[in-house]
Amino acid sequence: MMNISDLLSPDTAHRWEEGSLELNPLTEEDALQEAQMLGLRFDAVAGVVGILFELRQALQLQEANTGVLVAYGVRELTWSGPARDAKLTAWSVGSSKPASKNGLFDLSLDMWPQPGARLAVTAERAAFFLGNVQGLLDAPPDYTEHDRAAVAGLVADWESLFETLNATFLNPDHRVSSGGATA
Repeated sequence: MMNISDLLSPDTAHRWEEGSLELNPLTEEDALQEAQMLGLRFDAVAGVVGILFELRQALQLQEANTGVLVAYGVRELTWSGPARDAKLTAWSVGSSKPASKNGLFDLSLDMWPQPGARLAVTAERAAFFLGNVQGLLDAPPDYTEHDRAAVAGLVADWESLFETLNATFLNPDHRVSSGGATA
């Protein structure tokens, strides 16, 4: 097990061997549908962005409670979203659209509640890690009834201990490989 933030290191990819992933968010449209985006971490110096997902209510990828998409060699990162009345918002993915364009990985996420938000990432390569954060309940909390301190421990965060069950990688030559944990 490792902290989720450790997955943002480009060296992390070397810890995995061949395996299979039920549905690949790096290549298959709407693989992240109904997943909730919990956080975004951008390391400008390294050119790495991590997107943390809550999977307990996702339509796909139901074999784990947490997902982490990591993009390396980030060329573009865009977030647009409306002002919200609530302190906390569960941004659920309405659609996810991965693509390979001009030798780069593109991902577009459209989220709700309406009016929704949009996240777009363009990078040289990407990885998706599927796993579990121990101690989470069967369903995420109702964010409208809590503040940030109250949801701590009820959802994954960047410092949560993460047991990776599987991973998939989109390499610069656009070959996709999936792997199981070896660490």
